[in-house]
Amino acid sequence: MRFGLIVEYDGTNFHGSQLQSNARTVQGEIESALLQIFSEKIRVHFASRTDSGVHARGQVGRFDAETDMPPDQIRKALNFHMTTDVRIRCAQLVEGGPDGFDPRGDASARTYVYTFNDAPSEPALDRHYVTHVRKPLDEIAMNDASQALVGLHDFASFAGPKAPHDAPTMRNVENASTTRIGDSIEFKITANAFLHQQIRRIAGVLCDVGTDGSPVAVVGELLATAERGAASHVMPAHGLCLENI
Repeated sequence: MRFGLIVEYDGTNFHGSQLQSNARTVQGEIESALLQIFSEKIRVHFASRTDSGVHARGQVGRFDAETDMPPDQIRKALNFHMTTDVRIRCAQLVEGGPDGFDPRGDASARTYVYTFNDAPSEPALDRHYVTHVRKPLDEIAMNDASQALVGLHDFASFAGPKAPHDAPTMRNVENASTTRIGDSIEFKITANAFLHQQIRRIAGVLCDVGTDGSPVAVVGELLATAERGAASHVMPAHGLCLENI
């Protein structure tokens, strides 16, 4: 039987979502809980891979297990056996087998939000979830710049060092916008897939635009250049959150 999961986690104390033998990860935490519940090793698969420090509200995953336990009971059992910085929001039966539910392959789009904060002082309560910028940000200029991202483009300039050099760098961005909510500015982007560090490098360029360090046209120029590492300003991981799949 195959079970689909919607997972929420605070990435602060995780070394990413993907399993690592010598570090605490989201996948490792869930698989450890499954071992306690079913007394066997069960592999978990995610729709999107998140780096160390990145958060998620709507990560999607799945695992296979032969059990009569109802999905909601599995959800409760998993949450019981895990620390509170990772929660299973939903568990349900999905189609199994070779042609069954595949979180990564079946995902048509992924939405992330990067949150800046330009308050006079760094916020105490939200410091793990927003990136504080010491200069005032012009969210209108940032939003104007982000519009160049929409559509099918070569994002090689925004690819991080772990992005394979022989892999395609074309990505289709469905939506991109920047809005202010009080002292916070949210950059929201939806695409079919993302390259390593792509969003954090885009956020770095938008931050430069917002503080008058770069012109609005710079995003379009970087897309046209398509030169690896050209967008070198990488924003911290803790400001990034996977919203939904």
